[in-house]
Amino acid sequence: MGIEAQAVAIGLTGPFGSGCTTDARILQERLAYKHYRLSDLLVARWRAENPEKPYSRTDLQLLGNHVREDAGDPGVLAREAIAALERDAEQHARIAFDGIRNTGEIDVLRNRFGHRFFLFAIECPREQRWKRLEPTYMQRGRTRPDFLDEEQRDGGEEGRYGQQVRLCVFQADVLLRNDDTVPEADLRSKLYGYVGLVTGEQPRYAKPIEILMNLAYSAAHGSKCLKRQVGAVLVDARPGKLGQVVGQGFNENPSPTHPCVEEPRYGAEPTRKVPGRCFRDIVRYDSFVQLSRASRRCPQCGEVLTAPASDVPPWRCRACRVDLEDFFWPERAMTLCTAIHAEVAAMMAAGWRAKGTTLYSTTFPCFQCAEKIVQTGIKYVVYTEPYPDVRAAERLEDHVEVLPFEGVRSGRFDEIFYRARRSITGQT
Repeated sequence: MGIEAQAVAIGLTGPFGSGCTTDARILQERLAYKHYRLSDLLVARWRAENPEKPYSRTDLQLLGNHVREDAGDPGVLAREAIAALERDAEQHARIAFDGIRNTGEIDVLRNRFGHRFFLFAIECPREQRWKRLEPTYMQRGRTRPDFLDEEQRDGGEEGRYGQQVRLCVFQADVLLRNDDTVPEADLRSKLYGYVGLVTGEQPRYAKPIEILMNLAYSAAHGSKCLKRQVGAVLVDARPGKLGQVVGQGFNENPSPTHPCVEEPRYGAEPTRKVPGRCFRDIVRYDSFVQLSRASRRCPQCGEVLTAPASDVPPWRCRACRVDLEDFFWPERAMTLCTAIHAEVAAMMAAGWRAKGTTLYSTTFPCFQCAEKIVQTGIKYVVYTEPYPDVRAAERLEDHVEVLPFEGVRSGRFDEIFYRARRSITGQT
């Protein structure tokens, strides 16, 4: 029994409060999916170790980090979930895995289910998620700063064993909006449609907005950035309408300088195939070395800081294990990134033709890019990003119409729509 040989698995990820559990329950109740929450494994472990103590989201986040790190396996929660389902007396043909928060979990599920695994990302603006969760936080004596701290921890992308929701969203096959403008009936309808599309039960052709966003994702593959590959295209048509691409770009160090991965000054040795390091990592590591030499103390526990054990993040206090960047580098040295951003590269390529266009970007523009977007006269921005830059959004709001992307994204774009076309046209 357990999991059928040809079982279909839907994974759900996104910022907490966005509606992943709601979607999983819809799949369970309406489409007979077995609903399995990865966080249930952490809840069970917490209750076994702390039978008299209630838990917070922070407790589960930190416990999850420790479980992955202790196992030396970022996908351990997904492995345990699969093992539990394999032992189940009931046989499951459809499974919805809720609460995916680390890319290692995605790797495990894709390895187990192959082309029958599809990752859905559910997105909702921060303020609307806080509105949904505020009563629960208040009942537990917790406040908005607690929510913001947990959100920051949830979206992290540099710790191998930590929460990586932002990176998980970037790997999604389908992105769905679940903001306050979407009634539950519409959410159900959208969910049914996309599940039917990816499983081949309700095929359709690609929409213009999907085609154009996936051009941006294709551009991102040109980036050699060690952290995040971003792509952008500028189109001379309204959002969702096909038009002429007038500019395209990806994030990379300015020519003729080398990408960080190839830069000898950053440790690259091409003949030995040794990659260079991210310049931001170099800057932050050097700063923590200087802090330890100056006998600075941890802001959390007061212990004297020791020299970093690694030259890459995360950098933690050896006494209390707190992430020191939260205190010393809260913006992760983003302003010191040496790359020309994808949005700027696309604007430079377009020149005067950028005015009045729609920008499709695989992330939300940063503040510096937002300034340039306004100056250039771009009229619309379509983005995929679970944690938009609040200050950049405020800079854009009076001058540019900003729209979150919804649809099939690059990871499985060709496969899904190739199969759909064959089904629609009757090809075998």
